[in-house]
Amino acid sequence: MSDGTDANFDAGAPDDAQAVDYNQDGHEDGYLVTNSDGSQYEVLDTDGDGAYDTVLVDTDGDNAADAVGVDTDGDGVVDAVAVDTNHDGVADYAAADTDGDGVIDTAVADTDGDGTADVAYQDTNRDGTADVAYTDTDGDGEFDSQTQAPAGTSTGAPDLASA
Repeated sequence: MSDGTDANFDAGAPDDAQAVDYNQDGHEDGYLVTNSDGSQYEVLDTDGDGAYDTVLVDTDGDNAADAVGVDTDGDGVVDAVAVDTNHDGVADYAAADTDGDGVIDTAVADTDGDGTADVAYQDTNRDGTADVAYTDTDGDGEFDSQTQAPAGTSTGAPDLASA
């Protein structure tokens, strides 16, 4: 989302981008984009400021978003993402750029599929790699264990910069 008005978010140009009035107020506020492989995603202006701030992706064709990307600070760059990997309607993984530097620094995951995050990762030194991992070891919904990686090492968490 480079300038807030470009509906072409993938590496190649989409085959079709249809303007849509999603909220039925008489003004176009998004696009339904179709790629050459038939996949589709929606690009939305959810706050009516004329800049597209949300991308909804349906990876399995069931008309329900499996991935959502949001520009939370209005700079034209998606800085929060939620993904439903098992297609149950609940996000299993979420990641965010909480400090606005363009690099994902916080991620949470529901590893056991119960609908509650049980692992969280944080990049505290802004190098793109998780330095701290939090876990809910007893399944009560509260993080009760913390692992701090020694300087120069990793928690074994995913590379947040590529999340």
